[in-house]
Amino acid sequence: MADETATDCLFERLRLHQQRAPDSTEVARAITARINSRLTSHATSTYITSILREALCLKQGKGKKCSVPIEAPPNKKKETKKTGKENKAPLAKKANNLARQQCAQHFVSINGTQAVIRTLIATHSKRDSNVGTELMLQDLVWIVASLAPRDPKFAAKVRMLGCVRTMHLVLKGHFTDNKLIFPLLVIMKQLAKNAITTSILIRDGVIATYERVLVSLGFIPTARLRLCLDAIDYFSKNKVCCMQIVKTGLCSVLLRVFDRWDRYEGRMRLKICAHILQTLQHLCNIKAGRRALCTKKHVQTLHRFCSQCPDEPEFDGLLARVCSVITLCLKHQALPVPASSPASFNLNPILKGTNTLWPCHEDEEDAANSDSKTVNSDLEDDGPDTDNEAIDEFPDIDFDETEMKGENNDEEKVFLKSGDSFQSSLWINPNERDIEDLKKYFIFFKEFGSYNKQIRLVKSRSNSRGSILDDFLGSQTGGNRNMSSSLNLSLTAVLGNTDYDNICSPSPSVLQGYHKIHETTSTTSCSSLKIHKDISKYSSFSSVYCTISSRVRSVIPFVKVAYPDMMGSHGHNQPEPLNKMERTACRMKLLSCVDRAINPESYMNEVVYDLDQLSSAGPSTDTTAQKSSDSIFLANTDEQEITKVNSFSSRLSFESRFESGNLRKVLQVGPREYELILMPDVNSTKRHQWFYFEVRNMQQGRPYIFNIVNCEKSDSQFNFGMKPVLYSVKEAVMGKPGWVRAGSDICYYRNSYHYANQKNHNKCYLTVTFNIEFPHTNDVCYIAYHFPFTYSMMLARIWQWSLQLPVGAYLRVEPLCYSLNNNEIPLVTISAEDTPTNPIVDREIVFLTARVHPGESNASWVMDGTMGCLLGDSTAAAALRAKYVFKIVPMLNVEGVINGW
Repeated sequence: MADETATDCLFERLRLHQQRAPDSTEVARAITARINSRLTSHATSTYITSILREALCLKQGKGKKCSVPIEAPPNKKKETKKTGKENKAPLAKKANNLARQQCAQHFVSINGTQAVIRTLIATHSKRDSNVGTELMLQDLVWIVASLAPRDPKFAAKVRMLGCVRTMHLVLKGHFTDNKLIFPLLVIMKQLAKNAITTSILIRDGVIATYERVLVSLGFIPTARLRLCLDAIDYFSKNKVCCMQIVKTGLCSVLLRVFDRWDRYEGRMRLKICAHILQTLQHLCNIKAGRRALCTKKHVQTLHRFCSQCPDEPEFDGLLARVCSVITLCLKHQALPVPASSPASFNLNPILKGTNTLWPCHEDEEDAANSDSKTVNSDLEDDGPDTDNEAIDEFPDIDFDETEMKGENNDEEKVFLKSGDSFQSSLWINPNERDIEDLKKYFIFFKEFGSYNKQIRLVKSRSNSRGSILDDFLGSQTGGNRNMSSSLNLSLTAVLGNTDYDNICSPSPSVLQGYHKIHETTSTTSCSSLKIHKDISKYSSFSSVYCTISSRVRSVIPFVKVAYPDMMGSHGHNQPEPLNKMERTACRMKLLSCVDRAINPESYMNEVVYDLDQLSSAGPSTDTTAQKSSDSIFLANTDEQEITKVNSFSSRLSFESRFESGNLRKVLQVGPREYELILMPDVNSTKRHQWFYFEVRNMQQGRPYIFNIVNCEKSDSQFNFGMKPVLYSVKEAVMGKPGWVRAGSDICYYRNSYHYANQKNHNKCYLTVTFNIEFPHTNDVCYIAYHFPFTYSMMLARIWQWSLQLPVGAYLRVEPLCYSLNNNEIPLVTISAEDTPTNPIVDREIVFLTARVHPGESNASWVMDGTMGCLLGDSTAAAALRAKYVFKIVPMLNVEGVINGW
């Protein structure tokens, strides 16, 4: 123990920070008198600890008022508020509590925690039968228990003093002592919050101790039981602890306590059940824990709670936890589809001759870290006879013969360094790119003139803000104009395999003539996209859409065009109400999911739609993806289908083989209930979010249940009011709005289907479920995650804008590059025409992109509105065009959008 001088100093500071209540002076005098009167006695330490306990702890008994206010009997009338001492008592109690908190905080700040812990260890080590020692030990334990929650470094201090096992030893020796069990459980709970002290205690056998503590406490819902279960919850976050819980049989004890949940009352019942269920969820993280919980008796205990759970909001969280435990501990149920995706793309032709492997990772973290290299795949059809001299045919690029000869030597060195193939030059680390490589991008800024004109323009703009242009100009003025082989090859790659009209003609005069055209025409529109070729300007939007969609290259062959996309349908122009979650309906669906996991044989499991089978029956997807689809014209016959005689089929019919469609498999599990499985990303088994499919053969006025069972995100906007969108062809034919928000009883929860990947064997998918009542019988309807916006719709909209430009507007569309499947990624340039009073070279450039994530179609709608506004005839649009040159990439991830990922 500390010496007398330190003790006197400690208590002097304690007295100065003692209670601030009206009677604080008298209390301080009484404390001082008691200390001074006992300083020379044999029981000095005992009285000091008793005073500390009185100052720091809220203690009930010995003349102290109860810290919990006593409620008045319910049958008495509420009395009017009185004045005097009766109203001052609560205020004084609140002041005393606040003073104790301040006193404890100051005690912690002067390292009082370490002093008390040392004293506790010294007192416990005596182990004599002296009554004073026992009383002092009780006081010290209560003092430490009051300081532990207020000291954020309590666990670290105990560990640094080497007292972790001693605390456990005190608990083992006094777990039957009613006077010490509560503060000891408080101390152990704080130690359980720290991972290091938890490991020490687990190695010391704390789980066996807690098993005996739990048995001694019984099943009475007290604060001691809650503290014990709370500490076990913290301990169970450690997998070694979970194994010990299983070995000691503590798992069965926890379930016996949980089985008496209906005998508990109030919030204590919720807390006790929550701690037990969290511990059981942690046990499901190990195989032995799942095996221990998967007994018939334990599953019946959990299922009994599901069937008897009160229909009250505060029990919803408990019910969800119980269902999660049941689904995790049951036998693993894999999705009824092959592990590999039906959408596979052969990357060997693209990677042939390179030393790079395609980053096909299973984990998102690994995939995110593998993007250090990028690929420009415009060249997949280029042969060995590619014209490497095409760069010389651009106007105003002056290269001396000596410079070109010097570059040939550099080319040989680069080839030896980067690989033997033409395509190996495409794999360029952005951090290692030569500054000269930027020269190839001048072709996307033709409105600013030729290459040399662009260089002079950059030089004239002396207010460049320290960008990469400064380094570029520095390399130009310094005479360092050596051009790497990657420039020659990459520029040839951009130009050699395209059919740009009026973009890169072999004759420089033609290119110069193109600039003259856009400088003299009042309204300029030019599209060099191959997909727009030979489309009549008198065609309707639907025919243009079908033509463009037929030219799009997909991984899985399309069989039709979706009617909403063909008609260019939109949703309501007014906000629609959010979904109000019905607790009762969500409970019923959650319980139905659990019952289906326990008794799968009692449900229908008939396959209604199987994309894997349809894909294998047709031509190879690799072959189809590599060949042109110009010979196949896609159309839509939904208007003819809705006029046919009703067939009154007993099941719905599904289809998703159209642009942006996503539906892999459908199982009918009930008369009007279907389980839907989405298709993963290409060459992958993961990433499911977007859905878009067609439904037929429905009956009016009957609710159909759709359960999409392989969602991956832990939470969804469906839990916060979002609804799926529905499109009815009959409604559209009658002139009513197309896309509408629809669905009821929408909820999002974890199901019993486990990941196929062995690394995530204990991870389950989630289900989004909704009910839909179709407005008509024998209708053709489309259901989607959000209002779809396809790649073909974007190109059709660009084609529309090119035919109705306002006077003085300038629009140019060109391919920025090609996707892996040889689909064009358009670059749109919007500005005003070049005039002597407002030369285009004086305008700033604004760069816009959208649709990086293909499943977020709302980004395309925002970009569509932005481009429509910029190409409008309003005064604001004209002012923007006159001041800026807009460079827009409206859709970056075109492959993801096309294939519905």
